[in-house]
Amino acid sequence: MTVKNHFLFFGLLLGILFSSCGDGFKTSKSGLVYRFNLGAPLEKPYGPYHFILLHHMLIGPNNDTIENAFLSDTLEEFPYPLEARNELLEALQMLGPGCEIEIKINTDSLKRKIGGSPKVNLLEPNKIARFIIKVEKVLSSEEYDAYRNQKMLFRIMEENKLIDQYALQHTNGNLPDGGWVLDSLKMIKYRITQPNGTSDVNNRALENTPVHANVNAVSFECEILNIDGRLIANSKMEGRSYRSEKDKMSFEIRALNELPFYLKEGQTGEFLITSDWGYGAKGRMGVPSYAPLRILITQVKPVD
Repeated sequence: MTVKNHFLFFGLLLGILFSSCGDGFKTSKSGLVYRFNLGAPLEKPYGPYHFILLHHMLIGPNNDTIENAFLSDTLEEFPYPLEARNELLEALQMLGPGCEIEIKINTDSLKRKIGGSPKVNLLEPNKIARFIIKVEKVLSSEEYDAYRNQKMLFRIMEENKLIDQYALQHTNGNLPDGGWVLDSLKMIKYRITQPNGTSDVNNRALENTPVHANVNAVSFECEILNIDGRLIANSKMEGRSYRSEKDKMSFEIRALNELPFYLKEGQTGEFLITSDWGYGAKGRMGVPSYAPLRILITQVKPVD
């Protein structure tokens, strides 16, 4: 090899090396392509009965943000993986508290692992996406139980604070408690208006057997709003009535599967519900996680 060719070969070799590792990414024996943005890999994985609290971000092939759980005010919770059956689980096994990892993953592989997300399913095939995962805490089973109980208590208090504020600001005449009734078992505050416009606070409908307990389905009109008044859904605007079938998950949110069955024909039900009856921890577009909702249900009719 001539001196000139020797330097050319050496230059090409350096170029290959820098192009593969200049961005800091490494490749594990199983093929995981990763780099640590914070912290370092664990020397030894955690054992069984541990839980991981984390945030994640998914960045598409065009450097666009597909998902960003860092914006959520709640941590995602996962059992600590005991087997690295795929790239994501292998990455989680490397992480301890305060660590942040970034991994490269083929979009086709990603769709197989977390299919069901519309945004993920729309990603271009056979491209490279990036997952960023930051672990905040790793808890033992005892610590996790305490964390969950504390979190649940805090959420219940915060959601009911928003519900009580709304009810206080929207009272109905001189009726006791502004016309609102609280079902403490279901944790729903509500008021039911009769066809003549009056409210009967003594008729605690949710504590009784559903009015339409013996029918298979009811149709109804419905309006769903965030507790601050932002509209989420409106059946009339959609040009259709909703239909709920007995003992079936006709709707994503539990409230619409159960509450219409408690209303007589001609009644209007206004329900202030906690996220347990709504979109829960995940929320949805236009609805943050753990969001209480206001639901108006009218024109309930059995459709057997």
